[in-house]
Amino acid sequence: MRSKLDFKKGLVNGVLPLIIALTGFGALLAQAQETSPAPKPQINSDNPALRSSAKPSGTTTAEEPQVNPQEIERLSKAADKVLNRIQSEESDLYLRVSYFEKPDRLNPNSYASKEEVAEWREILQQLKEKHDLVTQLYADVGKNLDAELRNVGVNEEIAARFKKFIIDGFPWATIEKKKNLIADFISEQAKLLLFYEKNWGCWTSTSDSNKPEFTSASAANIYKKLRDQILNTSGEIEKEYKEMSE
Repeated sequence: MRSKLDFKKGLVNGVLPLIIALTGFGALLAQAQETSPAPKPQINSDNPALRSSAKPSGTTTAEEPQVNPQEIERLSKAADKVLNRIQSEESDLYLRVSYFEKPDRLNPNSYASKEEVAEWREILQQLKEKHDLVTQLYADVGKNLDAELRNVGVNEEIAARFKKFIIDGFPWATIEKKKNLIADFISEQAKLLLFYEKNWGCWTSTSDSNKPEFTSASAANIYKKLRDQILNTSGEIEKEYKEMSE
């Protein structure tokens, strides 16, 4: 499993810059900052949807509104409010998942009592609630961008194009796959905790502390199946997070 520190660094230095780069906003901002001051500065971009026509005397048309550095700055701050919240909640979700990926969670001997197992079921419920929140934030990203962009006072057409670029920049296929994998992971962990409760005490320690020995062949098979499922799903989750953070 990748370290929490590396993943958090990846979120800060990878996900948001990736989104901004894909939308072309970073290039627009850099170009705007290099533009010499003029009464009505024009910015030509490789992004056709935000390209301002190069017309003499800085004239504009209703079809091709100008984008100036101040507007780009306001657009950036508005988008940051939405993207930073997603980044923060996504990072918290990853940390909560990592708690259940630790070897102790797959070792029934690490639980001192059935009450402790019940406590972990409550922690798992908190993970589910965080997962639901992150899922909703992605679902609402368009609505939330609309609300923030309306507040910055830029041209509505530019704001709409900028919003589309931001949304198109998200790695949606990866996000969807990660969402489904975490849902599976939560379900599998819930089954394992329930198994611990129903079969409390039917295992003993071995020389390998992470591989308990069961007194029932049936229980041993169920445990192995659940453990293998969780390990497989965990590995797939890590792949998707790696994809998002690089």
